[in-house]
Amino acid sequence: MMVRNIVISGDTLTGKTMVAIALAAKLRYMKKSVGYFKPAGTKSYEHSTESEDVDEDAAIMKELLGIKQNLSCICPIVRTNSSYDELLRIGHDQLMKKLMTCYSEISEGLDYVIVEGTKASWHLMHVDLSTPQIAKELNASVICLVNFPDITAIDDILLQVELFRQQGIENLSIILNMVPPMLKKTVTEHIGPFLKDRGVDLVGVIYLNRELFSPTVREIQRALSGEMLTGTNKMDLLIDQFMVGSMAPENALKWFRRVRDKAVITSGDRADICLTALETDTNLLILTGGIGPDIGTVARARELGVPIMMTAHDTYTTGHIVDGLIGTVTVDNKEKLSIVENIVGKELDLDTILK
Repeated sequence: MMVRNIVISGDTLTGKTMVAIALAAKLRYMKKSVGYFKPAGTKSYEHSTESEDVDEDAAIMKELLGIKQNLSCICPIVRTNSSYDELLRIGHDQLMKKLMTCYSEISEGLDYVIVEGTKASWHLMHVDLSTPQIAKELNASVICLVNFPDITAIDDILLQVELFRQQGIENLSIILNMVPPMLKKTVTEHIGPFLKDRGVDLVGVIYLNRELFSPTVREIQRALSGEMLTGTNKMDLLIDQFMVGSMAPENALKWFRRVRDKAVITSGDRADICLTALETDTNLLILTGGIGPDIGTVARARELGVPIMMTAHDTYTTGHIVDGLIGTVTVDNKEKLSIVENIVGKELDLDTILK
């Protein structure tokens, strides 16, 4: 029996790796052998070494599935900001040869290979290696993930469908992600039938869930290489939203009061912002630029039991990093892995995906 390939596509932060984890768990429960392949990823400076550039998702799936191949084979193209010119120089034929050599090694003897797409399905189109083009080469079925904050996202779904159908791919299904629970009736009664009429199956709806999408203080510390100044006993606190404190304190107070269970990002020398944040429902202070807080801030944080974390990153970089933590999974967070497998796995219509 030939290996079956399932491509998971979606824009940045649509939960592709979460779905890959849940899908792999369900297939393995069915006693199927499962591999993972990511043709093109992004360099993780935490996991990469001098001799090897590593994609973080590939590192997670290698450990989770016990894949014996090297990371450089699981994810053969690891991109950086300067890689686009280099890929053009290498050219499509040479890159495709590299991808297919690695894919052949990964897929040998397996029932299924889960193939994770690029940050957006059209990435690498400039070397004819976009996710739809890879899916066509592998004769894969495709699952498109689309974040669905409101019904206007229906156009995002149709765009994804059109991109893959242009490559002649008809075995295409949709998973809606980060859906507000209040849209449940709309999705069930209107969006699902709307897609069905266009020949596209809705095979999963992942509703907003704190445990699934909100990072913990521990995960934030790991991503920022942060130093905990207070609150080391609160590492499992969930952070629902990040707010940057760069305004006047009187304006900040009104802003901070709007959000619960938040982290406030500000420079350590902004004692006024720190103390204002501590007077609202704040779960974490993140101090940037390697600047520590004053004694008053530390004393008040300890009194309230609020963790303070210091990072060497500037405020902009810190904000960019933490935004990327929404819905992320790490192998060492067994509880989060179990949540992903249970919550996401429960929402997947495996019969339709595998038809």
